[in-house]
Amino acid sequence: MKQKEIEIIADLVIAGAGLPGICTALQSARMGLKTALINNRPYFGGNSSAELMIMIVGASGMQEFNYNARETGIVEELFLENLYKNPEKNRYVWDGILLDKLMAEENLMLFPNTCIDTVEMTDEGMIRSLSGLQTTTEKRFIFQAPLFVDDTGDGTVGYLAGAEYRYGREASAEFDEKFAPAEADDGVLPSTMVFFAHDKGYPVSYKPPRFAKDYTKTDVLEHRIIPPDNFHQFQWFYELDGRMNQMEDYEEILQHHRELVYGVWDYIKNSGKYDSDNYEFSYISPIAGKRESRRLIGDYILTEGDITDQKDFPDAIGHGGWSIDLHALDGFYSKEIINRHIYLKGIYQIPYRCCYSKDVKNLFIEGRCMSVSHVALGTVRTMATLSTAGQANAVSAYLCKKYGVLPGQVGEEHLEELQNLLLEADQYIVGKKYADPDNLAQTAEVSASSVKPLSNLSQELVQRMEHHIALSLPFDGRVNSICLYGKAEQDTILSYRIYSADKPENYNPAAELYQGMVKVSESKMTEEIVLPIDQEFVPGHYFIELEQNTALELAMSKYSYTGAVTSVKKPNSDCAHVDFASGLVKEHVWKVLEPCLCFRVSCEKSVFGAENVTNGYTRPYQLSNIWHSDGKENQWLKLSWDEPQRISKLTLFFDSNLNRFCRSADKDNVDLFYRMVKDYAVYYKDADGKKRLLYEINGNFQRVNELHFAPVDTDTIFVEFRETHGQGFFSVYEIRC
Repeated sequence: MKQKEIEIIADLVIAGAGLPGICTALQSARMGLKTALINNRPYFGGNSSAELMIMIVGASGMQEFNYNARETGIVEELFLENLYKNPEKNRYVWDGILLDKLMAEENLMLFPNTCIDTVEMTDEGMIRSLSGLQTTTEKRFIFQAPLFVDDTGDGTVGYLAGAEYRYGREASAEFDEKFAPAEADDGVLPSTMVFFAHDKGYPVSYKPPRFAKDYTKTDVLEHRIIPPDNFHQFQWFYELDGRMNQMEDYEEILQHHRELVYGVWDYIKNSGKYDSDNYEFSYISPIAGKRESRRLIGDYILTEGDITDQKDFPDAIGHGGWSIDLHALDGFYSKEIINRHIYLKGIYQIPYRCCYSKDVKNLFIEGRCMSVSHVALGTVRTMATLSTAGQANAVSAYLCKKYGVLPGQVGEEHLEELQNLLLEADQYIVGKKYADPDNLAQTAEVSASSVKPLSNLSQELVQRMEHHIALSLPFDGRVNSICLYGKAEQDTILSYRIYSADKPENYNPAAELYQGMVKVSESKMTEEIVLPIDQEFVPGHYFIELEQNTALELAMSKYSYTGAVTSVKKPNSDCAHVDFASGLVKEHVWKVLEPCLCFRVSCEKSVFGAENVTNGYTRPYQLSNIWHSDGKENQWLKLSWDEPQRISKLTLFFDSNLNRFCRSADKDNVDLFYRMVKDYAVYYKDADGKKRLLYEINGNFQRVNELHFAPVDTDTIFVEFRETHGQGFFSVYEIRC
């Protein structure tokens, strides 16, 4: 019997519903495109889905100086929603959140359990349609559209369409990549199978299947560990078969994973080395989480040098920042170090030219099949970073329809509009200001109830200076001194240095500008420690390093705030942490502390003024670009115009602590909301000069609030702030209207 064929007509067809595909679908549908999202699994979300629950990470992790680096836009919206509604990080609640978001979009059609197996091409070498069987209904869907997206991970659509692709590792000489092998080969980053176990409260026996590996008869555990304090769940380094073909040999690879997982659990349960008597399997994924397979080729291939040099791209559409994270091909069975985290100076830019196929002109590419080298994939492949390309492709698809052009032409003819629409949707493009002639806020006079000084005076903790400690602060103009607070066990000398970063988006101590020392007298009580500076500073973030001094204890507050970051320099004990410049294991690593040194800066200029909320930036760049109030009582922002303006929309950007490295499965991220405005109200002045309520928000947990209302004619908008999720003052990055 012939399968029932159903034709689907759309503006954009997305094959693959990993996190990048989901961000593409949501952005596309919100911009009015009729969108089809196809997934070959029952769960949406790819490696983050309920089937795998791999943690979502990105630019804010596995680095020293990636301050305020977390990706925003739709991926941040999803992250915050999950954090608020799913504090226990239940995989099935996450699945419900994703499905709820997707189903809420009226322009979006969902096709789970649908495997694309046929691509029909036009005579001009473009895709006419995709075809795939939905295994649950025995229906064959034929998807027709002018534009397609490959988010399959394996580059399946591009492969079937005849697009150029790469597989394996390039030789180091091809792109002058020091971390590539000397000779090209077919090796890829291996995959991992997820499992979880839970405590039943009573003894549970375990008898392994015959195919399970017996690790009592092998020396593999001389080179690998099963963590005694975290044995009840998979470890990322239970990975296998980077030398095998990830598509053709997948079923064999999957069986090897089963042999590993069931064998590891046998060792945990029956070796007597783990407190596991009451534990039993609660979940084993039916699939392995892939890290690499085909990479489709665009008009540009992002390489190691682009990332380590932080190359500026005119067509930047997103950013990354995770370390270049390369893994041993044999994974769990390798006798060499299992991975290297090659630390970078800071975040890097992703060009739009990596996001569409150079051969198949109507095909966008995203996810781990983007146009990058093997070494570059080591950092680009994190889900939050890949999601920025997904959101960019959706906006580009909107422009393709608007102007009747193809993806490559958008970058050539409509780049400014592409970037501005992404900034409008809260996607960060390094150094780029949002500019829209319809944004009336940019012509308003802005005033505020108060402005926080550059200080942190809430003394709640003490930190003995057993290591070097640093404070990163924004300076603009003359700084006379920095006052710290502490006590000394004996008379001593505190030495300090001030460094500038080497790019406006960076925070690394690149160039020493000043050094000094100050005498600190013995004291049993906390006293002021004044560091004389008396220097003029160009706008930027500066790194104040305090030399280790075990005779000193410095006062700290429990929480930091945007504009002030404290970090500590510790000896590096992990041989996987590598410096990109030398290629050697790092001797020391700077780690961010959430507590913040108490300080007070004597300076001429305010860096947290109300004017920041209309400067076009929604995160720190060069300066902090944020308004902080000085306290919580009776705090407000006011936008005023000389003449009445017709206003029907207001967008506010709040502080969700972009400096915090958050993994989506962690359960200790609830203080991420600490800085966020929770309750506020918007008022306007009517024609009679009376103040009238326009909008009221209670219980906000999102970074971006877009408020729509019936048009009002007014020369004044007031935003009155009532409560935060914990912070003792209010913070706003930007207001647009």
